[in-house]
Amino acid sequence: MSSLWEVDGIFRDEGGYCGFCSGLVEECVFPPVFRFVSGPVEERERGRRRAEEGKKRITVKLLHVSDWHLGASLYNCSRAPDHEAVLQEMLDIARESRPDLILHTGDLFDLARPAYEDMRRAFWALQEFSAFAPVVVLCGNHDSPVLFQVFNQIMATRDGAGCEIRFLPRACAPSRGGILEFPGGEGELLRLAPVPFIHAGRHLVDFEDPATWTRVYADRVHAVEVAFRRGLEDGYDPSRHILLFAAHLFVSGALFSRSERPLHISQTYASSAENVPPVTYAAFGHIHRPQLIPASSPARYAGSPLQLDFGEIEEEKSVVLVEARPAHAAHVEILPLSQGRRLRRLEGSLEELGAQAGEVSHELCVVTVDTETATPDLAARVAALFPDAVLLQTVERCQERRLDPLSEADITSAEAEENLADLFRAYLGETGTSQANAQETAEKFAALLGAANADSPVSFPELAPFEETARAAAKGVI
Repeated sequence: MSSLWEVDGIFRDEGGYCGFCSGLVEECVFPPVFRFVSGPVEERERGRRRAEEGKKRITVKLLHVSDWHLGASLYNCSRAPDHEAVLQEMLDIARESRPDLILHTGDLFDLARPAYEDMRRAFWALQEFSAFAPVVVLCGNHDSPVLFQVFNQIMATRDGAGCEIRFLPRACAPSRGGILEFPGGEGELLRLAPVPFIHAGRHLVDFEDPATWTRVYADRVHAVEVAFRRGLEDGYDPSRHILLFAAHLFVSGALFSRSERPLHISQTYASSAENVPPVTYAAFGHIHRPQLIPASSPARYAGSPLQLDFGEIEEEKSVVLVEARPAHAAHVEILPLSQGRRLRRLEGSLEELGAQAGEVSHELCVVTVDTETATPDLAARVAALFPDAVLLQTVERCQERRLDPLSEADITSAEAEENLADLFRAYLGETGTSQANAQETAEKFAALLGAANADSPVSFPELAPFEETARAAAKGVI
């Protein structure tokens, strides 16, 4: 045997070949516990030849999509046209790439009780995808596990219909068929360990007993990941098996979009990247921003295919195409998506907005207009500037409805404390009024405050007619 030494926790020989997969250690996807080096020169030569032959083999392909949120709306504007466009774009990608497995990592719907039209759209898209490869859909935190069970019952009645779609409502132990297997084109076998969303308040029947129900969420998730790691290791064949992990989870440290449900991306629901099982690729859903996860295995959030909310306004959307071979590192390719209307915020005066009109086309816009005085026909004037855009909201930022905050020069004494009138003026300076003149509002508040402090009545001329009516009603005249 040749001499061995340890580099970064991996034992290597002078040729740098792994005796477990007979390939280059740098290309080996297995953790150090699986690796050992080949000794005699002839074994290293054999490993080198096998590595070269492996490169010529047809790879297995995985298409990773996530977080469609069918049925979503924004400012009461349906996103159905955008979903139709981007679903067709993803189908075109599947048609061109010809994957061996299509993996949807959760939040198929935006609501647990989706509308009939959204369910129709989901089944249409998934059946189209299943014409290219088997489809697996994890249940997300927006999805209903019970509804996914119903979907599975429906699909069971369609055996022989030429499509394979599996809805996974909850995690199932490896001993009870929790690891799914899909054959590749050249004798490879994809082994998938799926973890749908785990609710903090629900008992995991296959993984827990009453003594562990009250554990921290991250520890409960870790126990599931350990179980799947052992399940993937059981009977592992490096010459055939390609190991995959999929989950709808929040991994601590991930950059979120602020369009996800706040509770489900808090530390209450955080899991650790360190606990992701050693696999060829780990597919994650839940976070809408596409990104790499800093795990020991290649892992990514595919992200949502559309800008679902203004928290995603700067994000470029995509899907993930993974090419893999047994005992080799995966090739991960990010394929951009361009369909579906983008979101845009516009701010400025009417003149400034007019200068931007040529840059805005078929987009969903929120517009804030700066004006000196109230403009009754403002929404119509803005719509005329952007005839092709969908104006979700037009907000008027009127100067006369706001007050400039007090400066130091406005305070006559350095020791003077701000009174309620000053605080109210500062409030109007930040928020403004909905319709009334801000200066007049501040003056009336100061008058009311002064009258209250002096315990004296106060009268406003514009209220005189209402006061006369009130007095007459009190006397029974009206």
